[in-house]
Formats: sequence, structure tokens, C-alpha cells
Amino acid sequence: MKRSGPMASHRASDNVAIANLIAAKVRVLAPMIVIYMVGYIGVTVLAGFARDFMALKVAGSLNVGFVLIALNYVVSWVLALVYVRVANTIFDPMVEQAVGVAKGDGGRR
Repeated sequence: MKRSGPMASHRASDNVAIANLIAAKVRVLAPMIVIYMVGYIGVTVLAGFARDFMALKVAGSLNVGFVLIALNYVVSWVLALVYVRVANTIFDPMVEQAVGVAKGDGGRR
């Protein structure tokens, strides 16, 4: 039985525009995830196994542990801002193209 309409033309996985979008997201997100997880797990491991290092005073009552935790927050915000910029400039046009191809107008708007 042959279907007609928008669902008949392609499965989502057969759409080259969607495959390109997924590949682009993986190229951007994989390093971001690795950076965040190394920082997060690194601070956790240091807190568990290097207590003396984490307790070193940096300035006044400010110690290395507090500084590294604060840096984790900064890294998280920077990664989020980078993602927003990449999403707005790269991913959004790719999504519009993929939607256009799926609708059958070739990605034109």
C-alpha cells in the first residue's frame, strides 16, 4: 500500500538535512560535554582524594576547593552561552532547511 502526503516521502532518518544537523550537533556538543564532565568529575575526585590540596588557602579563608567549584560554575555558563550562539547561528538555519525539505519545499522560506 502506497501512502501519500507529507509522511510518505521520507522517514526522518533518510533526510540528509536532518543527518547533517545531527552530525553538526554531535561535533559541537561532544567536546562541550567532555569539558564539563572532566571539570565536574575532576573536582569531585580531588575533593575525595586530595583533601589537603583542596584545603590550601588561596587568599584569606578562600581555598582551592572553593575556587575550583566557582570555576565549574563559570565553565558551565560559558559553555551554555557558546551553545546558544552556535544554536542561533548554525543549528537554527539547518533546522529550517530540514523542515523545508520534510515539507517538500526544498528548505526555502
